[in-house]
Amino acid sequence: PPLDRNVLSTPSDKMSGEDEFYVETTQQIEKPDASKGVYLGVAVLLSILPVFLFYTVYKLDDIALEYLVVTAISTGLLSIAYRKVQNRERDRIWRLRKQENPNHKKYNMTKAEFESAQYQITSDEALYFSIFRNNLVYVVFFLFFAFYAFKDINPEFCYAVSVGASSVLVWKFSEWV
Repeated sequence: PPLDRNVLSTPSDKMSGEDEFYVETTQQIEKPDASKGVYLGVAVLLSILPVFLFYTVYKLDDIALEYLVVTAISTGLLSIAYRKVQNRERDRIWRLRKQENPNHKKYNMTKAEFESAQYQITSDEALYFSIFRNNLVYVVFFLFFAFYAFKDINPEFCYAVSVGASSVLVWKFSEWV
């Protein structure tokens, strides 16, 4: 919720623009994050695609429990990776934007409103980058493992190793890069 300026009763209780921005930014950070649903939805979709591939191409329809377990683990690891990359990129981009000091009056906004909007845009950009980067890394690793590195082994084992290794590598890369 936005900062209620009417709560402050005396002029000595008025906050400076910088204090207002700090309060609003803190409220944004502490509110429930809608991107968690996005992480989970994208991770489930990306984890289910290999199931479709192995089910239709290799006719592996008798390993439903393996599909379920591997998909759940993959979804969890991908969700964690999305969050880590988004937080790191949001902080990096936000530091760069704070150094620029653009003119908020050009947009007919107060400084606090402008910085709040800028922070939300930065957070959204970091979310999109996180999803793009992690999905790209996952798909590249999965295709490499499934169709090159493990192409000669049992398809049931190939599925589990390809999806599992790809998810673990994306999760680890989210910590390193």
